Amino acid sequence: MKRLFASGAALVASLAAGAPAFADCFAIPGTAGAQPTVIQGFNVREAAARPGPLQLPPLPEGTGAILCDRESVVPDRNDFKVLLAGLPLMIRAGTPEDPTVVSMGIQDGDYAIGVMMGSLTDEERQGIISTVEGFDDSIDEMERWMEENPQ
Repeated sequence: MKRLFASGAALVASLAAGAPAFADCFAIPGTAGAQPTVIQGFNVREAAARPGPLQLPPLPEGTGAILCDRESVVPDRNDFKVLLAGLPLMIRAGTPEDPTVVSMGIQDGDYAIGVMMGSLTDEERQGIISTVEGFDDSIDEMERWMEENPQ
């Protein structure tokens, strides 16, 4: 897949209207005005590090994305698993007063990356590009694992 690096000015309305306190991960509703829900006991980083496809926990009906708080907006090498599960992934870092939020998804077969709040440093931008460039290799690794470990 190709990369598409875009910059956005708006974040999901439910976040812009009153961002929840920082926690591990949230289910972001697909409809404006609905509030995000903390996904109790679930951490994308830990779940995606396991072999095979990502096993999502039960999510509220109408979930349109997953938002995870991290120390950096640079995605992990296995974050593609959220995208393959059919949901965009938003990564939020910084402080509650000055957050940076990056959104990742798949659009028309390409990776779509958007800066929804804040701004990126050159180092963060390079880290995002490098990680996303490795997604296809990671997908190949996961597919090989799945062939060797049929369910």
